[in-house]
Amino acid sequence: RVQTNTRTPLFSQQTLFKMRSIKQIPHKTSAAIATKQLIQPPTTTTTTTTTTQSASLLKHSFLRNRGKVSMLRAVLLAFFVNSALGGSSNNVPSLDKPFQSSFEHLPHVPCVSLFHRNGRVGCGTLGRSTMTGRLLHWSTVVSSEDGSNSVANVPPYVVVIDERDYSNDNVDKIVSYAVSATEVGGSKYDDENKAGAGVLRGILVLNSTAVDEVSSSKRRLDGDESYYSPEPQTPQGENTPSEQISVGINHAWNSNGDGLTNRDMYGIPTAYIADSSVASYLYSVSLEQSKTLVKKSQHGKLDEDDIFPAIVAEYDYYMGPDNQNAKTCLSWVDKDDVWRPKCLPLGGNSVWGVAGSDTEQNEDGGDDENAKPIVMLATSIDSTSMFHDASPGANTAASNIIALLMAAKLIGASVPVSTIDGLSKRIAFGFFQGESYGFVGSRSFLRDVAYPGFECDEDSEVPAVAKNTNGERACLYPLRPTLSFRGVKNIVGMISVDQVGVLQTEKNLYVHGGGNVVQNDDGTSAFLAEVLAGLSTDDYTVSASAEQGDDDGNNDDEYPLPPSPLTSLVKLSEGAVGGAVLAGYDQTFAEKSFYHSHLDSNKTTPVSMESIAASATILARAAVASAYDNGDLDAETSAAYATNLIPDLDPTDESLMELANCLLTDGNCDLLLKHGKTEQQNSKQRTGVDLGLGVALGTPPNYYISVYDATNGQSFVQIGNAWYGAYTKDDKKYGEKNTDTFLVRASLLETGIYGLLNNYLGQGDAASEMEEADR
Repeated sequence: RVQTNTRTPLFSQQTLFKMRSIKQIPHKTSAAIATKQLIQPPTTTTTTTTTTQSASLLKHSFLRNRGKVSMLRAVLLAFFVNSALGGSSNNVPSLDKPFQSSFEHLPHVPCVSLFHRNGRVGCGTLGRSTMTGRLLHWSTVVSSEDGSNSVANVPPYVVVIDERDYSNDNVDKIVSYAVSATEVGGSKYDDENKAGAGVLRGILVLNSTAVDEVSSSKRRLDGDESYYSPEPQTPQGENTPSEQISVGINHAWNSNGDGLTNRDMYGIPTAYIADSSVASYLYSVSLEQSKTLVKKSQHGKLDEDDIFPAIVAEYDYYMGPDNQNAKTCLSWVDKDDVWRPKCLPLGGNSVWGVAGSDTEQNEDGGDDENAKPIVMLATSIDSTSMFHDASPGANTAASNIIALLMAAKLIGASVPVSTIDGLSKRIAFGFFQGESYGFVGSRSFLRDVAYPGFECDEDSEVPAVAKNTNGERACLYPLRPTLSFRGVKNIVGMISVDQVGVLQTEKNLYVHGGGNVVQNDDGTSAFLAEVLAGLSTDDYTVSASAEQGDDDGNNDDEYPLPPSPLTSLVKLSEGAVGGAVLAGYDQTFAEKSFYHSHLDSNKTTPVSMESIAASATILARAAVASAYDNGDLDAETSAAYATNLIPDLDPTDESLMELANCLLTDGNCDLLLKHGKTEQQNSKQRTGVDLGLGVALGTPPNYYISVYDATNGQSFVQIGNAWYGAYTKDDKKYGEKNTDTFLVRASLLETGIYGLLNNYLGQGDAASEMEEADR
């Protein structure tokens, strides 16, 4: 049985909107320069208002801006081209033929602002006015060690920098130089110095494959920081908004990280240029204009003829005023005293499923002391980067999803349902959304099922589809489109999988956690780690991590646990329940992983199908071994039993290769579309409402979690002709019309995982039929 946990808002455990009477304003863009919208607006107008939220609910939230009037602006970047030869009658401006006073849309991926309880991170302009500057190569506008780049009286500029050089340290140098250059320039550019912008007006980050071989990116590739990550060295650990919900917060898992993603770059709009031809052109322009500027400045003071004409970039990325945080952004009230939040939460849908027959499920919501304990296999399904819409997540997301889905397929195809039902424990799978931002998906799910367990308000439990009175149940407030998760009881352990596509050591996987992290359980955590370590294949070795943590005994959390869904279980259970993590790294992430970078792609560092196939085999065997154990905690016997049942997955398996193509290369593939269309039709047949296909994964795939609204995964309830994010009013009863129903428009990735997991686990029925035939 497979169900989606559709309420995964990064904002909080509770639903964001209590929809009533105020129209949601669709996304708008600046008509002057925008040629398309960054975010597709909802096709149906919804009605929204707020639910009162306490500060504690904002604890680990990040929120992304969008919109123009009632929401923060996130509009497109353009650059202005001005020719030394004057104007042209040609009405089609182009990069290689500049025209006087003409705009050319610049294809790009923006760095936007995110808000958390203590402030903001990310990029944006200082005010509603555009920020404009000439393109200059970054090496020209930083102070060099030999003093050759002395601060000069420079005009407003936009820094052009190769992606390999875009780091926290280099941004420090760029900002430091700009502060000094602004002081030298005095009031010369005050008219253009919008809201105190200074001479630095933005940053353009270029695709490194397009720049010249002698560029600094090549030097960096040969250096220690060749596989740079913008995340902190302690991801979701020390000095991050998620610090309080991680285990072993001081451990530097991400040795190549420098924390740029946690930097507040208010006033420094930034964008990434992926197109190689455009990037190459802009790089050449920045070098030429830098040479000219340096040459002129060496001969004395610059005059207007030296400053213009030039090719400049213009940003229109207002993300709200300074000193904002999640609470102020969400609680914004207009002058007419109407609540109009200036941002949207991040969120989406997690997917979970349980192997075996429906007779093994207990979904009545009651306490069943005889319910079998559950071992859950879990992973994240999202990734992130400095440029959210370029988050390919090949190793940090795709490799995990593929490995866990193929593990489910191995179990479904190899173990009859009758055998699964006869095991001592049930096997569950969890694919959690939003793990990159405070483990949102896993924390949301685990809070509902056990910690402390979901409670529907009195008289709020209703049929999920009003006309199906004996069907699935749902809750109006707090809104849950399904209550099937109540059948998931007594999770006694978890096996998480992380980054198994790019290995730190060839043909070697590592086990983290176990009894080192949780010592207060019945020994299950240590047992799960021991089972994994005993499941090496002919080609791949599984080793216990060499990490021992600090041994001073002063802090129970000092043994580090890699960021994964297991972190949520350990923290929420207060150390009473744990498990293990199967990972492609030992004490630090793999050197070539590009952790949470826009370069974490299959093209940059190819993912190993052999490693993923081995991981899938090990995970499937570990699941069966864990469920087989009857309490003796005999890892060797359990592992042998599972190895006997589960065959090795062939790295060239047709299903594996098809899934890998979808999740690593073409997110618009037929496989995901097929399952998306199936869920669309099933939902339409069940509810009578066609919400259309969910948002595509894209080509190349993008694993950023996305904003959370009715178009992007937010569950809601239709009562009469209105949609509500939660419902408490008495003047209109749910169920008065047969059209009343709960709805959600999940993404194609989420519906794809849902459909594939359902199909793969359902193969156990076929295995049962074959077993009968053999008899």
